[in-house]
Amino acid sequence: MLRALFRAVRRAERPAFRAVFRPFRAVFRAALLDARLLFRAAFLDARPLFRAALLEARLLFRAALLDARLLFRAALLEARLLFRAALLDARLLFRAALLVARLLLRAAFLEARLLLRAARRPFLAVLRAERLSVRADFRADLRANLLPLLLPDDSLSDESPKSNEREDPGLDELLSEGSGSIQPEPDQPISI
Repeated sequence: MLRALFRAVRRAERPAFRAVFRPFRAVFRAALLDARLLFRAAFLDARPLFRAALLEARLLFRAALLDARLLFRAALLEARLLFRAALLDARLLFRAALLVARLLLRAAFLEARLLLRAARRPFLAVLRAERLSVRADFRADLRANLLPLLLPDDSLSDESPKSNEREDPGLDELLSEGSGSIQPEPDQPISI
């Protein structure tokens, strides 16, 4: 309720309040226009000074940047020279270490080959002895079993059985089966 009363009072007094401030609006606008003109004149006067200060600052910054670039290039050149020297030293050390490692590896490989040969010798000796004994046994068996078959034996010709005498009775039975004639019957056709 108080708010409504306050709003009603404010609405009633608003035209009187505006009437009091209306003459001051024109004075304020004139002062603001004068101030804008003065501000623009001061800004126009300050622009060349600001440009000169900015140009001077740019020149100083360029000079400082050029000095910094020269210092950076000198430091970079010095660092490159130090890095090259360190790399050359490292390459020489690496080559020396590689040469030593190669010599050690060759010595170890030679020692391993000698140890392998020494370990293989008894095994190879046993293998050779076995091979020689197997070869001697094979030759003895060959001489004992094959040579009598290859050489003619006179004792075999004396004891050869006659053609009509057979030692194997099963063979005689096999041969005696049938009619014993190879002639066909007269009424049977000959088949080949």
